[in-house]
Amino acid sequence: MKILITGTTGDSMPPPYGGIPKVSLLYGRTWKNMGNDVAITFVHRPDNADDFGANAKYFFEYSGKLKPTKADKIVFLAKYFLKNPLLYFSLLSSYLKIYPKFQMETVLYSAYGVFMNDVISEFKPDIILSQTALIKTHMVLEIANKKKIPVVVDSYAEIRDQNMGVNKHMNDKDQRKYWVSYLDRAQLVLGISNCTDGARKYLPNDKVKEFYDTCDFTLARKEVKATKDEIRDHFKISRTAFVIGAVGAFEFRKGHDHLIKAVSILAKKGYDVGAAICGGSGDRSKWVELATEEGVVDRIHFFSRLSEDDLMKFHRSNDAYCNLSNSPRSCGLDLALLEAMASEMPIVVYDNGALSTAVEEGKNGYVVATDDISAAADAFLKIMQKNPDERKEMGIASKHLAEKCDVNLTSEIKLGWFKEVIANYKNK
Repeated sequence: MKILITGTTGDSMPPPYGGIPKVSLLYGRTWKNMGNDVAITFVHRPDNADDFGANAKYFFEYSGKLKPTKADKIVFLAKYFLKNPLLYFSLLSSYLKIYPKFQMETVLYSAYGVFMNDVISEFKPDIILSQTALIKTHMVLEIANKKKIPVVVDSYAEIRDQNMGVNKHMNDKDQRKYWVSYLDRAQLVLGISNCTDGARKYLPNDKVKEFYDTCDFTLARKEVKATKDEIRDHFKISRTAFVIGAVGAFEFRKGHDHLIKAVSILAKKGYDVGAAICGGSGDRSKWVELATEEGVVDRIHFFSRLSEDDLMKFHRSNDAYCNLSNSPRSCGLDLALLEAMASEMPIVVYDNGALSTAVEEGKNGYVVATDDISAAADAFLKIMQKNPDERKEMGIASKHLAEKCDVNLTSEIKLGWFKEVIANYKNK
């Protein structure tokens, strides 16, 4: 099977790996190992890319190694507009019909549609997997429909979250017009647990499948020869402190500020506690400022853009892990949470979205009310007060839950769905 994976809009091909690019490479590598031909589109290609070993065929919008500048985008727009003006205006018009609000993204991404026309013509995929349901995917759907190629859309919160993208500019009636028209062109829409809610609102049930994120369980279980103390020395983290880990962009929706405040609550009670926070995008200075205001800046360790090997060691250096995501964008079992669980971490999560599905209460962690920072601190304390063997048992329980989401298993499931989609599409 020839599979084309598209949809990346933010940071491009790693390292470091985060979010959708990492999931794309994980699936790409696994499907290739299963004997399929895989191509993936990315924005640009930095140095030392693909140390994950996916070895797929790559198509890059921009030739530079750095994130494209405004000038780069203007050149891209001009290049693909001039390459096929008729197709460009067709794509522009198709989007304006469902979302008449003029924006520069529409102008630029209509050129992306022309770019994708070239990609699809060259690679000739049997099926396209679009990671996210954003404006780029609209363009992919338009091109794929013209070329009679089925598309599966892997959606997240962009359909259901009223504060994301186009939703915040439209009323219910306009949203229905937009999403029905948009999603109806896909042959199948996937969503992580609660994030299928949006798609089910606009599509019949047989066109939507609930899924969960994935993880490279084997990599997470890779043996690390260094001791925990040695790893902490490497990261310059106290050997004695109880350290709670968190991974996610330096954005407020990830709840890193809540973790800092929870650590402050416990520190003021005299507990030797700290946090290790790893983020990619966003500005971490506001969290450093908050940690300073809370009097715990010496207890909070910030990391950015760790390699895969260092991220694995990062998890091994921590005593517990948390996901305190507190916005409607939360979609349950996410990649970072699964990686921490696979690394045998007891966990604490908010009861936001489907995060609670990662927890067997008291067995591998605790669920607390969203935005209840004091309750989060209490949950951390419960884990702290257990003896090492009890915490080890909690971590093993987390590992067993994460194992069910190993990419080798999830890839097989998705591949089966792709085969069904292709067969049904041919029989239309």
